[in-house]
Amino acid sequence: MSELPQTPTDFTKFFSSFSFPAGPEMTALMETQKRNLAALAAANKLLFEGAQAITQRQMEVMRRQMTDVAEATRSLTTVTDPKERTVRQTEMVKTAYEKSVADLREIEDLLRKSSGEALDLIHGRFLEAMDEVKGAVERKTKPE
Repeated sequence: MSELPQTPTDFTKFFSSFSFPAGPEMTALMETQKRNLAALAAANKLLFEGAQAITQRQMEVMRRQMTDVAEATRSLTTVTDPKERTVRQTEMVKTAYEKSVADLREIEDLLRKSSGEALDLIHGRFLEAMDEVKGAVERKTKPE
């Protein structure tokens, strides 16, 4: 059994006798992390732009809906027959519902597109990073 070092200066000699596995190439790993951060920043930019587009579209929808409500109210004030008023109200509700569903689908598509693009970017970068790490480890551990 080896003797334990007696003074702190003996640590160097003590640990020099051990064989540690070679670590990965640090420069390559640092470059991988830089590319990871760049991909994350790009994904965040895509998500932010998507959120802006969704917010803008929601505002447009709200403005149109307010205009539609005002027009519907005006058109109903001219109808005096209760039966005709009920028919018009039913038609207006149906039309408003159909427009709302179409608007929701459009907003859903915007959300899916922006989040899908960001996820694809991160997914692709993850796969690249794993290959880069594997390559860095293999290059460093190969006997020369």
